[in-house]
Amino acid sequence: MISLFFLGFLLLMVLWNLYYTSHWSKNLTVSLHFLQNFVYAGEQAQMTERIENRKRLFLPILEVAFHMDRRLVFLDCENTNVSDFVYKRDIFALLGSQRVTRTLTLHCTGRGYYRIGESRLTTYSLLHTRRCSTDCPADTDLYVYAARTDVSDILVSCERLMGSLQCAKRLYEDPFAFSSIREYTPTDPMNTINWNASARTGSLMVNTFESTLTEKVMLCLDLEDSGILKEEHLIEDSVSVAASLAQRMLARGMEVGLCVNTGCAATDDHKTAADSHTSSAPDDSVSRMTYIAPAGGRRQLESVERLLARCKSCDRPVPFPALPNETDGRSQSGHMSSSDRPEDAVLILISKNAAQKLAAIEAFTGREQEAILVVPYTKNDACDIRTPENIRLIRREVERN
Repeated sequence: MISLFFLGFLLLMVLWNLYYTSHWSKNLTVSLHFLQNFVYAGEQAQMTERIENRKRLFLPILEVAFHMDRRLVFLDCENTNVSDFVYKRDIFALLGSQRVTRTLTLHCTGRGYYRIGESRLTTYSLLHTRRCSTDCPADTDLYVYAARTDVSDILVSCERLMGSLQCAKRLYEDPFAFSSIREYTPTDPMNTINWNASARTGSLMVNTFESTLTEKVMLCLDLEDSGILKEEHLIEDSVSVAASLAQRMLARGMEVGLCVNTGCAATDDHKTAADSHTSSAPDDSVSRMTYIAPAGGRRQLESVERLLARCKSCDRPVPFPALPNETDGRSQSGHMSSSDRPEDAVLILISKNAAQKLAAIEAFTGREQEAILVVPYTKNDACDIRTPENIRLIRREVERN
C-alpha cells in the first residue's frame, strides 16, 4: 500500500513537471519601459518592470534578468551585479491571473544612448528538479543628453563676432517678408513697383522687404582622442560646450548647425524621426563625419542633442576641421552637396587638440573668415596657443576626474 502511494506520488510529480515545463511560459509577458525619453547626465531616470501572468497556472519562482550599460546605476543595489555591464535579476512569485509592477530608479552618470533589447525569464519545477528559461523581447531606450556647462564667455564673443559679420555683409531682401512702401528710384527693379499705391499717390511707389541675413552658427566639434593617456574629461567637456551653446543659441532664435568628425554609438535600426538625416558608423575602426545643416526650432535642438548623446571619441577620426564637401564623400548625412557649407555662419571650433591642428584650423578658416576656437585643457597643464587675428581663442580649464 505504501509503495503504491509513493509510486502514485512520483507519477503525479512527473506529470506535474511535464505540464509545468510545457505551459509555464504561455500567456506570460514581461515589459521593461523607461518612463522618460531623455534626461541629462547626472540626473535620475525611472524604469518600470511589469510582469503579467494571464493564466490560471501559478509560478512559485520566476527570475527576470536583464543587463544594460554600467553608466546607468540602480539606486537600489539589491539583486544587482556590476562588471562590464550592470546585471539585474529580480525574483517574483506569481499567482494565476496576477500582474506585478515595479518602478526602478537609475542614476545616469554619463551621456549616451541606452537600449535594453531583451530579458531572460527563468523558473524551476517543484522541488527545483528542473530549470527552464526563455528569452523575452524588451525594446526600450533612453537618451542621456550631455550635461550643461557655463558658456557665457563664448556667447559674448559670438555676439560680438556676429554683429561685425552682419555689418560687413551685404543685406539681401526676402520677397516674402514685406517691410514698407517708399518712392521709386532708378535702381529699383520693375517687379517691386506697387501699382495700387502708385495710382493713389500719383507717383511710382515700390515695396521694401526685410533682410534675409539670419544669425547662423556652425559648431565644429573635434572628438579625436588618439593619445596613449585618454582624456575623456576633455572630450566630455567639449561635448557639453557644444550642447550648451546649441541650446542657448536656438533659444535666442539663431540657426545652429553641427559637424562632428567621428561616428555614433547607436545603430541605424533604432533611429527616430529627429535622427533621419544622420546615421551611425558601421564600424568603430572606420570613423565617419556626421553633419547637421544649420536650422532653428525645437526639432533642430532635439537632433543636435541626440547626435551629441550618441557620439563617441575615436582614435582615427575624419580630419578636423572639415565640412561635408571636404570629406571625400565620407559624410553620414543623406542629402548634402558643396552648397551645404554655410558661408554666412559664425564658425565655432571646439577641440582639445587645437595645438596640434592649428595649421589645419588656420587653413580651414582662411585669413578673412573670422571664427572662435574653444580649447579645453587639463588643469595645471600648459595651453600655449597663438592664433591669427581672425580667430578668437577661448581657453577652458577642466579638472581631471
